[in-house]
Amino acid sequence: MMRILFFTIISFVFSANVLLGQVTDVFGNRVPAKEGASNTGVSSNHNQKDEQGLKQGYWEKRFSNGKPAYTVTFKDDRPVGKMIRYYLNGNKKIEIDYDENQYGPAILYAENGKMTAKGFYKGTKKDSLWQFFSPEGILYTNELYKDGLKNGMTTHFFKKGNVAEEVGWKDGVKEGIWKKYHENGRLKMTSSHKKGKIDGEYVVFYPDGKLEVQGKFENGLEEGTWVVFTHAGNVAYKIKYKEGKTLNAADFDEKQQKLFEEFEKNKGKLKDPEEFKHDPDSYMRGF
Repeated sequence: MMRILFFTIISFVFSANVLLGQVTDVFGNRVPAKEGASNTGVSSNHNQKDEQGLKQGYWEKRFSNGKPAYTVTFKDDRPVGKMIRYYLNGNKKIEIDYDENQYGPAILYAENGKMTAKGFYKGTKKDSLWQFFSPEGILYTNELYKDGLKNGMTTHFFKKGNVAEEVGWKDGVKEGIWKKYHENGRLKMTSSHKKGKIDGEYVVFYPDGKLEVQGKFENGLEEGTWVVFTHAGNVAYKIKYKEGKTLNAADFDEKQQKLFEEFEKNKGKLKDPEEFKHDPDSYMRGF
């Protein structure tokens, strides 16, 4: 849910259409006034447009309790300097400090005033490094953006600060290296993505570094012979796949069948890391 908050909160950023009594964001999109915002107490020198209909100067809107809902300064309909939106309790929700080229650092806050994320905006789009923090103030994710799309390596962290997972992105799609780690720092899994799907070798290791599983994916589906090893290094069983379907499970004995079922159960935990970036400890359980 936190991820949803991060990506939707910017749509509520700062502006108003005073003549129509509507709240809009700084990019002219209509936004419902959910939090009792009004123009009460706003100076007549504020919220002005020039003859061409462009927003100029200082704009603000206030909640019914008199506290500011947002404040922003415009130059020719473009925000310049600090743009701040607030919670009803008076704490900041988001703050962006734009330069004249529409680029600037941004900080997002929880309602209790604690920082939840920080990064940069290029106009309306995320850019450069974004960092996300837990309610305890612990860094749990680094993401790289270019023109609003993820580009480069996204890194998730355990609560102690060590790397939990790394996944490459290109133009908003998973691409290249994908690695997960045990909390002791050893590699847990290595694979890769191609055009958003798992593709290539897929290898899993025990916490002490010994090989546990070896196989491969093609276009997001298991393919060929997968080998599962015991901790002692012996082959527990081999699984043959064709386009994601098991070909030889019926040949397993009772012990192998139980191991296979456990393997399939864990393999099914290959969830999208984006759904768990707020809680990498949970994400790291299973393969």
